[in-house]
Amino acid sequence: MVHTPFTWRYGGHQVSICGSFNGWTDKIPMILVEGSASIFQRIIDLPPGYHQYKFFVDGIWQVDEQQICAQDEYGTMNNIVLVKGAENVSPNFHIDAFQTSINLDNARIAQFVGSSLGAPVTEPVLQLSDGEMDVSRNLLLMHLSSSRAYDLLPYSGKVIVFDVEVSVEQAFRDMSDQGLAVVPLWNEQHGQIAGMLTASDFMLILLELHKNRAMFTNEELEIHTISAWKHRKFHHPRDMTGTLIPLKRRSLIQAGPDESLGGLASRILHNKISAVPIIHSAKDGSCPQLLHVACLSEILKHVCRHFKHHIGYLPLLQQPIGYLPLGTWAREVGRASDRPLLTLRTNDPLDSAINLLLKGA
Repeated sequence: MVHTPFTWRYGGHQVSICGSFNGWTDKIPMILVEGSASIFQRIIDLPPGYHQYKFFVDGIWQVDEQQICAQDEYGTMNNIVLVKGAENVSPNFHIDAFQTSINLDNARIAQFVGSSLGAPVTEPVLQLSDGEMDVSRNLLLMHLSSSRAYDLLPYSGKVIVFDVEVSVEQAFRDMSDQGLAVVPLWNEQHGQIAGMLTASDFMLILLELHKNRAMFTNEELEIHTISAWKHRKFHHPRDMTGTLIPLKRRSLIQAGPDESLGGLASRILHNKISAVPIIHSAKDGSCPQLLHVACLSEILKHVCRHFKHHIGYLPLLQQPIGYLPLGTWAREVGRASDRPLLTLRTNDPLDSAINLLLKGA
């Protein structure tokens, strides 16, 4: 058992604490700190692992929003504390308290990084127990399950949408000017978001122009609409690339603002797409509202912001990047990656690069 301090800093007349460590049955009274009119504390012996808890202040259940919070399986918001062996993680710690634990030995870092250059692979710098791995997974799962797509919406900003009758040339010029890789498409006739214009569309158009430049005059390029391009893309793929790239038309993949971040990330990964439009559909059948276009990097940023001052709660993040099976990286010598690394030479033609990107997408 480990002595674990708990602190309530926000005043009250009667303050107690209850949690998963006592089956949520007994409320343990907290003691007003001597010389303070608002800070209550209590030290509780807890076994190693992570525990959920909550404060009972003057007859009202409350969480400390300055500490790490997550919803349980019933949708109730609780605080969480991680107890690590004889050295517990206080629920009131700051990031500085963990600098020592995450400052890895420079020599071992150099040895590990050297393995990516062909040197023998060493063991990971930090050995994690199964319990610590479970803590990281459970905390991430709870956060992704309790957070919603609505949480990704910026406080202010704009969402750019193209009408399907806009010319392709104008659309890609605007995408370039705005630094956009994907843009939702609006179909005025049907009154709905009809699809997405992506970087792969741009690459296919480049291939078509490269192959059939004589077929298009400058005037035709200026009036060639997105809807006409999409029709051609799905009905004549061989005309654009010279090889029959399988292109399947599918319904728009979208999400509502109440979708969990975990479900949103799974939808992006399962469908192998780069972004998902967040659309609010009114019950009265009125015009749907496009709220945002979400991608995996935004979900990752949201996770990082949430755990910014609680990095010690995620032991997995203290592992070297090479220890995780990311992308085409295969840590074990002699084991082929599930995603082989595709390469190009500097003198390869541009259309070869585009074809390679399209086939790997």
